[in-house]
Amino acid sequence: MTRLFVVTGAPGAGKSTVVPELLRLNDGGLIVMDMDELLDDEGRVLGIDIACSDGAPNWPAYNHLWLRITELVRRSGSPVLLLSPLIPSELPEGRWLHLDCPDDVRRKRLLQRGWNSADIDEALKDAAEIRKLVPRSVSGNGTPEQSARQIIAWTRE
Repeated sequence: MTRLFVVTGAPGAGKSTVVPELLRLNDGGLIVMDMDELLDDEGRVLGIDIACSDGAPNWPAYNHLWLRITELVRRSGSPVLLLSPLIPSELPEGRWLHLDCPDDVRRKRLLQRGWNSADIDEALKDAAEIRKLVPRSVSGNGTPEQSARQIIAWTRE
């Protein structure tokens, strides 16, 4: 089956922000998807809250749904780039890259989104865990275009 590329990152890394640039710079050979794209404005899919910690019991099913979606697309012969907050054990397929940013930048971005201190601290812990599990990274601290160019170059290696 055609390749699956997974770009992971804790909240605030810039995953959703980089999507428009990935789409603009892509030569058409790569299907770009963001796991947040199925969620409505309240963080739900099919009426089920996914985006907050209360939705944790549903996360394995949501992860499996995304794996199936990528399989359906890849069987047509198109490689898929999935942007996701997951770690490799939660989606045990694909080639992994970490979109990262310094913790002070992440904290500022999440404060601008209205996050509280406890949730920001949890995002910082998630970032530290991802750094250990997916050591290959690109910076989400520059412009979205710079990050997108690095991600696309990685998919072509």
